[in-house]
Amino acid sequence: AQRAGFEVPTLCDDEKLAPAAACRMCLVEIEGYHRPMPSCHLPVEPGMKITQASDSLFKLRKQNLEYILSDHNAYCMPPCQVSCPTHIDIPGYLELMSKGQHVEAARLVKEVLPFPYMLGLVCPKPCQEVCRRGLVEEEIAICQCHGYTGELVMEMEQAPTPFPQMAATGKRVAVVGAGPAGMTAAYYIALKGHAVTVFDMMEKQGGIARYGIPEYRLPKVKLDKELNSVWQLRDTEFKGGMMLGRDFSIDDLFTQGYDAVFLGLGAWRSNELRVPGEDLPGVIEAINYLRMNSEGNPVPVGKGQKVVVLGGGFTTFDCARTSRRLGAEVTVVYRRSRKEMGAHYSEVDDAEHEGIRLEFFAGAIRVVEKNGRVGGIEFQRMALGEPDASGRRRPVAVEGSNFTIECDTVIPAYGQVPNLDFFEREQGVKARS
Repeated sequence: AQRAGFEVPTLCDDEKLAPAAACRMCLVEIEGYHRPMPSCHLPVEPGMKITQASDSLFKLRKQNLEYILSDHNAYCMPPCQVSCPTHIDIPGYLELMSKGQHVEAARLVKEVLPFPYMLGLVCPKPCQEVCRRGLVEEEIAICQCHGYTGELVMEMEQAPTPFPQMAATGKRVAVVGAGPAGMTAAYYIALKGHAVTVFDMMEKQGGIARYGIPEYRLPKVKLDKELNSVWQLRDTEFKGGMMLGRDFSIDDLFTQGYDAVFLGLGAWRSNELRVPGEDLPGVIEAINYLRMNSEGNPVPVGKGQKVVVLGGGFTTFDCARTSRRLGAEVTVVYRRSRKEMGAHYSEVDDAEHEGIRLEFFAGAIRVVEKNGRVGGIEFQRMALGEPDASGRRRPVAVEGSNFTIECDTVIPAYGQVPNLDFFEREQGVKARS
C-alpha cells in the first residue's frame, strides 16, 4: 500500500501487544465487503476498490487505539522519576520505605546511584518540583527520605548492594578523582568484578562533596561512612595526594597495567569575576574559600566584616551561609530575580532566615579600591530581556542606575569548571566542553 502511495496506520509491532495479537488500526473499507477488513492480512486483487480514510474508519481506529492504550499508565514513568537525572524508581523506593523495608529501599536506589545519604542532603531536588502531590497539598520530601534511609543503612556492618559482586575478571581500572563521579564509577566497576584503584589530589576521599560543601549541609563523618561502602568491595584501593599531570600521566597508568582509565576530575576552578579590580586583596575564589573553611584553615572572613557574594546557585549560598556562620554581615547579589536563581528555594529561604540580605537585578561592573584592598563593589541595575541559551531571560543593563555596596570581601560564585590544563601535556588527548 505504501509503495502505491496509500498510508495505512499500523501498530502491530508495538511491544505491548501479544505476538499473535492484531492492533486493528489498519482497517480499510473494500467495495463488496460488508465490514472493514484488516489490510495486513488481505491480499491485493485486480480491480479491488479500497477506501483507507473515512469518518467511520476514523471512529473505529480511535476505539481500537483507546483499547491499546487503556493500560498506558503501566508504561509511563511518573514526573518525579522522569525529572530525576538518574531516573531512580522513586515510587518503588517510597513504597518500600513506607513498609519499613529500608535495606531493600536502599538497594533500589543503589541500582543507579550508590550514595543515598549524600543524595538526600545535597541534591537540587528536581523530582520534588514536579511531584504530583504538590497539586493537592505539598510535595513529598523525596530527598529527605533518601537521606533517612541512607543514614540507617550506613550504620550496618556490611552496606547493602544492588546485586552481589561478580567474580574477579582480572581487569584493572584506574579512577582519577575521588569525588561523587569517581566514587560512583569505582563502586559499579568493582561490583562488575574489576579491580579498582582511585587516585585523588587530596589526601581524603570525597572531592567537592568534602571540600566544597559545608559541614552544616553534609557532615563529613557520615560522608566517610557512606563512601566506605566502596572500600568494602573486593579489590578496591585509594591513593590520595596523587595529582594527574603532576605525579602521573594517563600514559603512566596504562604503562602500569591498567586496562581502562576513568576521569572524574571535579570542577575545582571558580569562574572569574572579569571586572576591573578583580585582583584586589579581598576578592576570594568561591571554591578556594569553601575549601579553606572545610580544611579548618584560617579564612579572611570574620565577625563584623561585610561580605558580598555574587551569584544565585548552590555555591553562592554555601559561601554566604558559611560567612554568616563566621559572624559576617552578608549580602547576596544576583543579576536576575529570585525565580531565576539556580539554588533550591529552601536554600534561599534559609539564607534569609539567617539574616542574609538579598539584592536582585544587579550586575557587578567594578570592585572599588580602598587603602589598597577591597572597599566596596559598584553595580548597575538590570532588567530582564529575551531568553538566553539556558532558557532564562537575559539581564540587560539599565543606564544611569549605578550604585555601590561597601564591603571588605567579595566572593564571585558564578559557578565553576574543571581544571584541564594537564591535557595540554597529554599526547593524543583533547578536552572539549
